[in-house]
Amino acid sequence: MKVIMFGSTGGTGRATLRALVAAGHQATAFARDPAKLSGIASIETVRGDVMQPADVAGAVPGHDMVIITLGNSQNPFALMLGGRRTTAPNVCEVGTRHIVSAMQSASIDRLVVVTAFGIGDTRSRLPFAFKLFYRAVLREHMADKEKQEALVKASRLDWTLVQPVGLTDGPATSTWLADTAGTIRRQQISRADVAAFLVTLIDGDPYSRSTVALSG
Repeated sequence: MKVIMFGSTGGTGRATLRALVAAGHQATAFARDPAKLSGIASIETVRGDVMQPADVAGAVPGHDMVIITLGNSQNPFALMLGGRRTTAPNVCEVGTRHIVSAMQSASIDRLVVVTAFGIGDTRSRLPFAFKLFYRAVLREHMADKEKQEALVKASRLDWTLVQPVGLTDGPATSTWLADTAGTIRRQQISRADVAAFLVTLIDGDPYSRSTVALSG
């Protein structure tokens, strides 16, 4: 399977690229700075900006599937203290809109998007303390993710939304809990396990047009 990834230079993106290659798939990483991925062997890279529709439209054709692990790398505390903005506040929404449009134009149907537990279908399941933190600190990030999910759900694509809980850099355990009802087992999961789960969705996905809560 030939898979293109958007959001490939983040922790989850890098872990997923490695997992794709290990499973024998052809992985293409779309990135503003492909040099950040120089340590990952056996991948193709495409330089581009997800905020530019022409860049996305030129990269998507020729692939069988798209995985999105876009995230806002902006430090919210730095912004609160008057720091310089380094990432567009709507990068997930706008980037995903461009990707969905490019997929439809290229007749590519399969899309997997990693968002976050506590968005959309699982918002009511967030512990109270997390709700307060999201509202006080991550409001901008979460609003972007909400709009991203709405775009995906409104599309005619064969999509799956994956909502991991808190991410760690721990090793893969292959003991995750994936649940479409929003049930979670623990509040953390390793990026390596998220990546391994994403790879399982390539061949025969039981979660088509579903939202999956993913926990360790």
